[in-house]
Amino acid sequence: MNADWQSIAAIGVVLVTIALFIIRSAKRRKKPGCGGSCGCGK
Repeated sequence: MNADWQSIAAIGVVLVTIALFIIRSAKRRKKPGCGGSCGCGK
């Protein structure tokens, strides 16, 4: 039974880590304002 909960915990840690990487990369891509490609002169 020890191996069962350890496997589940390891999968959980991997999934949380992947989710954090995805969230961080999505936040980096967002730029405040228009980003300069709308033709507003910025």
